[in-house]
Amino acid sequence: MAIEKVASGWLVDIRPAGRNGKRYRKICKTKAEGLRWEAWMKHQHTLQPDWQPPKQDHRRLFELIQEWYRLHGQHLKDGERRRSVLENICSMMGNPVAAEIRGVDFTTYRSGRSTEVTANTLNHELAYLRAVFNELIRLDHWDKENPLKNVRPLKVDERELTWLSKEEIQLLLEQLANRRNPDAIKVAKVCLATGARWSEAEGLTATQVKNNQITYHRTKSGKNRTVPITENLYREIKTRRSGRLFGNCYQSFTNALADSGIELPKGQRTHVLRHTFASHFMMNGGNLLTLQKVLGHASIQMTMRYAHLAPEHFFDVIKLNPFNHY
Repeated sequence: MAIEKVASGWLVDIRPAGRNGKRYRKICKTKAEGLRWEAWMKHQHTLQPDWQPPKQDHRRLFELIQEWYRLHGQHLKDGERRRSVLENICSMMGNPVAAEIRGVDFTTYRSGRSTEVTANTLNHELAYLRAVFNELIRLDHWDKENPLKNVRPLKVDERELTWLSKEEIQLLLEQLANRRNPDAIKVAKVCLATGARWSEAEGLTATQVKNNQITYHRTKSGKNRTVPITENLYREIKTRRSGRLFGNCYQSFTNALADSGIELPKGQRTHVLRHTFASHFMMNGGNLLTLQKVLGHASIQMTMRYAHLAPEHFFDVIKLNPFNHY
């Protein structure tokens, strides 16, 4: 028997090496597909009698995620968080056989989830899952193509970057000065003076503050950066020789921000002080490359978001617009 019609398709049952050789069986969707597979198998054995067809990979997506974490993910700074995200994706996709995943499987999942999360979140999920396959390919633990290589990320509109005016900064500091937690205003001042993220400033230790400078470690980009501060701010925050300089005070900050009446777009609250530093830095004539180093951006493209605030930018708009030459 070579090819026979069965309930689920066409069964190919052959022994390419002869009656006493190894037996191979496969169910194909059509008879033509079965004939092609039979011819291909016979050709392979003609070229190389000892040839064996590659074994099917029955690993499911969850197994690949754990393999990725063991070989690579555990060494990433956010590896545990990434694994949690990946496992959640895996669960919602039904933990498919990895070898059977196609781009359309992810886009179908993405379509159903688009009402729950932002496009930016979905793009991160695509990047994380695609990276699992890329890393396993690099480590020779996946011998097929990346099934997500042709899936495009969703287009995301550039977010409005809100920054505080001098009057709003003063208003916010007045509110913080009235808080029970004295650390909130100190952390806010550090963010406004150095462009730090709130978590970076709140977690400062005494050893990071020396000689009127603050050195940030374990940053988002993975690189250390050192930013100078004034003598007055140095004395205000360097209150001990060891240990953390501040306690947890983010809730105190959010309460002060709410009481100030300052309105911010959704999602801007945590970074408004960092954006305020960068915006005023550029408006006061700062250099983009210096700003990139201070903020710790991995690429200048991230810092370019603030380029339009440079004084020369406004001057050129007024000087070079066509109406001015009418």
